[in-house]
Amino acid sequence: MKQTKPAQKGLITGALMILASLLSFYILKNPIESYFQLLVYLIFSLGIIWSLVDYYKSTDPVEKNFKNFFSIGFKTFVLVVLLMAVYTFVFFTYNTDFRDTKIAENSKLIVSAGDHLPNEIEQNEKQLRKMFMPLMISSAVFRYLIIGSIITAITAAFLGQRLRTAGTNKNL
Repeated sequence: MKQTKPAQKGLITGALMILASLLSFYILKNPIESYFQLLVYLIFSLGIIWSLVDYYKSTDPVEKNFKNFFSIGFKTFVLVVLLMAVYTFVFFTYNTDFRDTKIAENSKLIVSAGDHLPNEIEQNEKQLRKMFMPLMISSAVFRYLIIGSIITAITAAFLGQRLRTAGTNKNL
């Protein structure tokens, strides 16, 4: 059986995450910021772990150490991050209700503060519209990079320790 490469696992994982997000929003009618997002993070984590465990079990002659484990995890999660950035762009391009709701909430807060003129509030709304997409994409990229790095580092350390322990037990 042909081995699936880390990049392919990243594409599969990213596709599953996008499907779960679309299912949550369009079928289950969950809001964008719902607890269902935890399932998306779980899929992300399991995709990285799948890639690392597969490498752990492989007969690859290269020494399996933290650096190599992290490299495999990185190759997996960086493609997921790319897919999620594209998904975020497409999703918020076609679903402007979330943006408009957040801008309206912000405007209400400014009005309730009572220290801004109507044209200042309007300028603020225009500025928020310009900033919304870059902010959403950068926050998604940053969030997935951090989570991916943490999951990869923890799993790589765990699997590396298992290899060291298994190597020590063989010598007994």
